[in-house]
Amino acid sequence: MISEPDHVYSELKQGFMIGEFVPGQKITLPELAQAFGTSQMPVREATSRLVVARAIEALPRRSLRVPEATTERLDSLLPLRLHLEGEAARLAATRADPAIVAELTAIEREMRRMVPLEDTKNYLRLNQQFHFTIYRACGNDDLVDLIELLWMRYGPLMNIVRSGVLSRTGQHRHEETIDAIKRRDADAADAAVRADLTEAAEAIRDAIGERAAG
Repeated sequence: MISEPDHVYSELKQGFMIGEFVPGQKITLPELAQAFGTSQMPVREATSRLVVARAIEALPRRSLRVPEATTERLDSLLPLRLHLEGEAARLAATRADPAIVAELTAIEREMRRMVPLEDTKNYLRLNQQFHFTIYRACGNDDLVDLIELLWMRYGPLMNIVRSGVLSRTGQHRHEETIDAIKRRDADAADAAVRADLTEAAEAIRDAIGERAAG
């Protein structure tokens, strides 16, 4: 049975990965404890792990904050994501089966449905599901763990971009990725995932600029 601190950490990790937290957001232990219906002790243990993972920052007086959205943070994380996620997609393509292709196609179809609704929360949740369906098929658990760590740090940056902006490039690149995996073309899968990440990062870069100017 999973322990209470592990449960809280798992839920918070998922929240960071799908962009439920906003850059610069203050986080307090009492608020999290209330949200999880638990005492502050398991929350403190879980957030300590998030601080070590650099998903959140520890500030004076025991307060916590999601790191601000900056181009420097974007530029430090993106090259790592490109390398690791491109490799995971490459490996997954060599091991792909029809079930994965069908699952990816269904997720992408649902993502399209979120766009006109401007449902950013569910769009980002489905986007994470799409990518990790690929990555978990790569056969390398350590690689997936490293990718999860980067997503925890990167997720809040996705929060500042509307789903419609991301979908303009993401939909096309996801289709390319599905096609590459279907054909078991490792190079094409690598290229499609890298292009998806790169183009999404440009949308994030624009949003950071708009926040700074506004």
